[in-house]
This record gives sequence, structure tokens and C-alpha cells, in this order.
Amino acid sequence: MNLIERYIFKRAGIAALATLGSLAGVVWIIQALRQVDVFTTKGQSILAYLALTTLAIPMLILAVIPIALLLATIYAVNTMNSNSELVVVNASGASNWVLVKPLLVLALLCSLFTGLVGHFVSPWSLLTLKVFTTQMRADLVSVLVREGQFTKLDNGVVFHIARREAGGVLSGILISDEREPGKSVIFTASKGYVQRQDDGAYLLLQNGEIQQRTADSTNLTIIKYDSYIFDLSTFTRKIKLSNLRPKERTTPELFNPDPDDPYFKERPGLYRSQIHERFSEMLWPFAYVLVMLAFIGQARSSRQNYGSAIGAGMLLVTILRGTAFSAVAATKGDESIVWLVYALPLIGIVGGSWFLVTNKPVGLPRVVQERVDASGALIKRWTADIAGRYFGWRRRLVGARA
Repeated sequence: MNLIERYIFKRAGIAALATLGSLAGVVWIIQALRQVDVFTTKGQSILAYLALTTLAIPMLILAVIPIALLLATIYAVNTMNSNSELVVVNASGASNWVLVKPLLVLALLCSLFTGLVGHFVSPWSLLTLKVFTTQMRADLVSVLVREGQFTKLDNGVVFHIARREAGGVLSGILISDEREPGKSVIFTASKGYVQRQDDGAYLLLQNGEIQQRTADSTNLTIIKYDSYIFDLSTFTRKIKLSNLRPKERTTPELFNPDPDDPYFKERPGLYRSQIHERFSEMLWPFAYVLVMLAFIGQARSSRQNYGSAIGAGMLLVTILRGTAFSAVAATKGDESIVWLVYALPLIGIVGGSWFLVTNKPVGLPRVVQERVDASGALIKRWTADIAGRYFGWRRRLVGARA
């Protein structure tokens, strides 16, 4: 790349990274707020909380990468047009390739990164998240050590620990078990210890009572004991690696599924849909760039027309992208519609390339453009009138106080 191409690539690349970081940060904050109960009410450490909220980012970032590239393209080209840099480039006799080449290189990098995340990183992160979540739910020690709280561990099972003492001793234990219909069992113990073994976890209760009551009887049965073992392993969940969703499998695994896999036997369309979705995602960075360049790749003297061109380009991209989501969903049940998954981004690529090669910027029809311009001018006058009235009111208010 020559000097001007490196300049465009640098400007667009910095904008893409900044936008990607901002959008990824927003996505992470949303995940963090959704999982805040893991840290506040489930007794997990801050490291577990950060790991849980971060592992979901790769899957969500797949939708963020093309958006970041689209906004970076708009920013870079719009800034060059506002600074009359596009006019200088065109006046120098340079072709559209000077503007297209660095942005296509950036789209290629985004496409490769999207493929890496979609084919390998995202399935790994989702699988790790599943393993981590299951282990966290199985870590009943972190649940039982919360002092002074009634904790619902399962349907019909409530734990209460008065306090936690040194050496892992739990005192003032109360367990209410109503899992069996028509029967209520309450365990109390002065002390207790959590013990782990290979086959599960157990709570060793000491010096307590068992109170049993049935729905068809008013009698209360009380059994005193010196020691009692309460099995905690019934609340744990074991991970079955053979029962993974297609999103949790890498692309090579999707191409060679296990014939006995429950997901593959019941819904083979999910595998097909996931494969085509991952490969089609790699085409969208090119479609976003070429479609937007077809609308705004030429220098324009009217800023207002330029704004409407940006809006029209974003609208077209949104329509193509929304239709693509529907097409991907349709491939789960109809294999014959797979061609549409790839045709939609290719329409944007081929159409945008044709307008760039022929040096014909895409624009709205003249009648529509005139109405858009008139509406924009009306909104601008209306906004200026409101601002003038507001500042006039502020000046009168200051004068009145003086």
C-alpha cells in the first residue's frame, strides 16, 4: 500500500478497534449485570464472576465485528469527505481503488478474525462456560457457608446456616426437605462438616433431630441422632460431553458428528444451520464495506445528501442482514434454502463492486432525495428555533436575577 492507502487503513483500523472495544465493553457490562447474583447471592469469588461473564463474550462478539467495521468505514470516509480529502484524491486522478483497497484489507482481517472466533474460539468458550457453570452449581460448599441466610438449593430443599466457625465447622444447621409430595422433613443439627469424595459431597450432621410430618396425618415424628450423613451429591450435575449443542462444537466436529449424538439424531438441521452460518459470517465484512462504499465512496459537495446516502446504505445493509438471519433459521428445517444464506452477502459484494467499478455512486431517487432534503432542512430549522428560544429564555432569566 502506498502512503494514502496506509493513511486510510490506519484511520479506519483505529476506528474499528475503538468501536469494537466499546461495543465489546457494552456487551460485557450487560453480561456482568445479568450475572451479578453469582457474586452477591451465590457466594462465588470475584474471579469466578469475571470468568463467568467473560466466557460468553466470543459468541456475542461475532455480531459486533461487522458492525464495528461498518461504523469504522462510515467514520473514515465521512471524515475524509468533510475535510475535502476525497476531493483532493479524486482531483489527483486516483481511482476508487485507492479508497477501496485499504478498507478491503481491513475487511479481510475482520473476516479471518470472525472465522477464527466462529469456528474455534466461540465453541471452546461456550463449552468452557458450560463446564464452569456446572462445577459452580456443584460447589455446594460456597452455598452452605453463607451465614444467616435461607438458601433454596433445589425445589423443596432449603438450607440455613447460623454461622461458620474455624476449620470449616458449620453450626446452627437447619434443612427443610419437601421434595417428596405430601411429606415434610426438617433436619436440625448443632454442628456439621462438608466432606468431599470422588463420588460426591456429603454433609456430616452432629447432635440434631429429624422431624417428619405427612400431609394426611397431624402427628409429628421426632428422631434424635448423634450423627447423620446428608447426601449432597443428588444436587450436583454431571456434564455429558456427548450431549453438547452444535454451538458448543468446533466446525471439524460438526462435519463429523457422532451418529449416536442426541442432538444430531433428533435435530440434524441444527448442525447444517450452524455450519453455514459460520462460513457465511466471513462474507459479511466484505459486504458491509462494499455496500457502504457504493453509497459514500464518492466525494460530494452537499453534506446533507451525504448524510442521506449514509442512512440509505445502512438501511440496505440492515435489510440484507435481517433477511440473512431469517435464512439461517430456515435452513434448520429446509436444506434447499441454504443458497440464500450465501446469496445475500454476495449480493451486497457484487452489487457494491459493480457501482465502484463503474464509478456510479448509489443514491436515492431524485423525488425521494428532495423530500429527504426538505425534511432535513425543516428539522434543522425547528431545532435551531428551539435552541434560540431556550438561550433567549436563559438570557432573560439571568437579566431578571441581575
